[in-house]
Amino acid sequence: MKQVYLLSVFLLAFAFVSNAQKSHQDSSIFIPTLGINYTYHLVGGDMANTFGNNSAVGADFTLKFKSQWIIGTSFEYYFSDKVNNQQLYFKDITNEKGYIIDGNGQFAEVFLFERGFNIQLFGGYQFNFWSPNPNSGPFVQVGMGFMQYWVRIENPGFTAPQIKDEYKKLYDRLSNGFSTTQFFGYRLMGSRNLTNFYFGIELTQAWTQNRRSYNADLSAADLGSHFDMLTGFKVGWIIPFYAKAPKQYYYF
Repeated sequence: MKQVYLLSVFLLAFAFVSNAQKSHQDSSIFIPTLGINYTYHLVGGDMANTFGNNSAVGADFTLKFKSQWIIGTSFEYYFSDKVNNQQLYFKDITNEKGYIIDGNGQFAEVFLFERGFNIQLFGGYQFNFWSPNPNSGPFVQVGMGFMQYWVRIENPGFTAPQIKDEYKKLYDRLSNGFSTTQFFGYRLMGSRNLTNFYFGIELTQAWTQNRRSYNADLSAADLGSHFDMLTGFKVGWIIPFYAKAPKQYYYF
């Protein structure tokens, strides 16, 4: 029984290695990949009331099967210094000149930024037209996941107690909820790792809610739901994990 088990493991390993050794330039093969990407987003929907356009850096792990179907997971981190109506955020704790007075009796330095992230599970399909090999070409993906974003409040030196610790939560507008994405792009799997990349347009929709019980800048709780939209222009570099096929074959 032990011998049969070992033989089965050996045959499975041999089949996997043999499949991986196929040249991706000659046929469609199973390819696990890690992608590292950058996206510039145009902000729309209710999110545009709080933030301007943002950037994102992220990573995705993708499995492309011989059948050309794709599954994977991705993570994006949002960042921007474009926060709308900044002069209104601390209107109730500023002096007549619009400054917060810190614990030392000085004008406090306060900076506002957008921060957030989106986690997705996705599936898609890789097409073969307009491609130099069977593993390159246009592809589409759809995904679903979780988005969260907030206003990051920075006070160098933490000198202003009015916006520290729990008080900061009165102004950060933490929001999150269910999200969906659609991606339309092109993937090139070249003969060298430096020529493996993808680019395309990513559409994101999110149904979010403010998770704070009270927003001091609004002097009220934000109890309604929001519909947020992002239109992203994405480019990414791909690291494949298939075994390299030998360039020359010798026959005896």
